[in-house]
This record gives sequence, structure tokens and C-alpha cells, in this order.
Amino acid sequence: MPTVPSARDSSPSAPLTTAPALARRPRLLVVGPLPPPLGGVQLLNDMVLRSSLRNEFEIRTVNTSKNVLRWAVETRTWRTPFHFVRDLSRLLLMLARFHPDVVVVHSAQSLSFLRDWAFMSMSRLSGARVVCHYHGTPHARFPSAQTAFGRWAGGVLVRAAHRVIVVSPGYSAEFARAWRRPDVTWLPNGTEVALFERAQAPRAPWLEAGERGILFMGRLSTPKGIWDLLDAIPGVLARHGEARFVLAGVAEDEAQERALRGAVERRGLASHLTFLGSVEGHSRLLAYSSASIFVLPSWTEAFPLVIPEAMAAGLPVVVTSVGAIRDFVVDGEDGFVVPPRDPAALTAAVNRLLDDPALCQRISEHVRMRARREFDIEAGVTKLSALLRDVLAGAREA
Repeated sequence: MPTVPSARDSSPSAPLTTAPALARRPRLLVVGPLPPPLGGVQLLNDMVLRSSLRNEFEIRTVNTSKNVLRWAVETRTWRTPFHFVRDLSRLLLMLARFHPDVVVVHSAQSLSFLRDWAFMSMSRLSGARVVCHYHGTPHARFPSAQTAFGRWAGGVLVRAAHRVIVVSPGYSAEFARAWRRPDVTWLPNGTEVALFERAQAPRAPWLEAGERGILFMGRLSTPKGIWDLLDAIPGVLARHGEARFVLAGVAEDEAQERALRGAVERRGLASHLTFLGSVEGHSRLLAYSSASIFVLPSWTEAFPLVIPEAMAAGLPVVVTSVGAIRDFVVDGEDGFVVPPRDPAALTAAVNRLLDDPALCQRISEHVRMRARREFDIEAGVTKLSALLRDVLAGAREA
């Protein structure tokens, strides 16, 4: 054990006394995107870096964000190879200077996983322990739990990681079988619950007196079910003229957003629908705190961060039975779970909540308690810290 000299006594011949050196905090390097933009993984990383984890670990980051708002620019373009070279250079520099004990690589599905595999491989070659935090879904084309090639490729590539994290218990079981890794663990997306609990609910400028807000928060795209929502709105308004649909987010590109806004006008929905655009900070909290119901009719998802946010704000949720949502949202208790691509079911679920304010109140109290207990970021950080320390303990045993 290294020692440090203590204070000498008055005798020049007195021996040195020793005391244990202060223990060094383990060094953690996080590789993944940070805001902007305000996507789920960006927000999650930002919260973790500001959490109590920084008291246990010395943390550095390699920010892989492309710093763009529109989703279409985040997909593969001619800039993609340059972004890869930029991010890999940053990683190699940080590995050389920081000498992390453990590296967490936030990874995505499709060909992006090859980039993330390179990050994991370089980190492992540097001598660090590697954790892959995979945000993809089992049914992706690559890596996959549902096709022979996807299972084989995923199993080979995740060998670069000492441990794998996915977003739900169902995903954990599927990937453990597909990749033949019994150590795949799960960690749900979480949020800073206290922010939503403290948020006041002043009258939002987009709500008239007596109106009740139905909030959609996310990308205004076909896979998020935005067109299904437009199809469902007339049936809600026919029964509840006090409903106002509030869309917080942007489309994949400006042309699609113009098409969406044009469709709203043509369908005569503009007087009952508000586009907020991208929201952050106080505006994001106000969007949640002023709403009565949260709706997300996605065709495909993992476990989107907006669901814990809505629960923390006390909103009954109307969501689709896709991805890891099925592992966390209980139909009839947290709101309602409906089939994807079913505007009629969406209409019925929203109307049922608007019909019964007492039911909404009971669900609101229930989801607030669930969010505090299960989805607070500090609860997730506690589990993440235990996993990281277990990974480091494995290195010492090896």
C-alpha cells in the first residue's frame, strides 16, 4: 500500500510514520451523444453526468453528437465518415490522456453499431473495461435477436464489451438468448423526477380557458404514429370539443413538416391543434405540467424517455404495445395501451380518459409514485454504479 510521510516530531532521529493514501476514484469515460439536440440518449447522458455518479467516479466524456435538430441529418450522409474519424480521434486522445478504468459506449442499431464496436474495441485494447449500453431493439435488422445473421453478428461484435446493458427485462432475456450472453442486464430510461414534481402548472399560452391538453412529445414522423394521431383527432373532438392537441417536436425534415401542417389545415384541425416545435428547459416542463393526457402512438420503439417524463408529470399515458413499452406500461393502471396503427383504438382510449376525470386523477397519483420509485435518474444511477463496480471487480479478479 503506498504511504505518505506524517508530520515529524521534534527529534531529528524520530522515524517516519505512515498513513494510507487517499483512495483514487475509478476513472469512467462515457462515449455517446450530449445535447444538443435533445434526443432521448442525449438527455439521458446529460442527466447521468450531473448525477451523484460523479461523486463516485472521475468522469470524462467523448461527445459523439452531430449537433443537429432534424432527424434526417442524423442519418447516414456524406458527412458520416468524417464524424466517425472525428469521434474516433477524440476517443483515442482521451484514452491516452485520461487512462480510464472503465468505458461506457452508448450504442445504436443498424450500421452505427459497427462504429460503436470500433469504439469498444479501441477502449478494450487500451486496457479499460468496456460496457456496451445498447439502445437498439431486438427486431432491428442489425444487430438482431430475430434473424440468424443478426444474432450471429451481434454475438460476435458484443464480445468487445465486458458487459452489455439494454433498456428492459424483456430485451435482456431476448438478447441473452440471441447473443449467448447470460450477463446481459437491463436499465430503464429515467428522468429527473423532482423537476417535474416541482414544476408549476400555470395556464399555458396555447390553452384557452376550459381546454384540456393532449400532449404528443417526440419526432413528428410516420414511425412515431403522427398520422395515426391526426386520424384519431376528429373522433375525440366530436365528443370532447374542449380537447386541444399539443405537438412538441419537429418533423424529419422541413418538407415533411410543411406537409404535416398542410394536412392539419386541410382537415380543419388547426383550431384544436398547436405546434410547439422543439422544446427544452422551462418550455418542456410547461408542456408536461399544463397537459391532461400524454399520447405516443408509435409503430416502433425501445423505451422512450418521454414516457418516464410523462409519468413524473402525473400524466395518464396512451401508448402502443410495441418494443419495451410493454415491459413498463400497465394497461388500465398507467393509462391505456393500444395496438399500433389503430386510430380508432387511440380515439377510444383518449375519450375514455376525458370522460372520467376521477379515473384520470387516480392514474395521475399512481404514475407519479411509480416514476419516483422506478424511473428517477438517481435510482438508475445506483444500479449503474453497482454494475460498473462489479465490472471493475471482475478486472481485479482476472
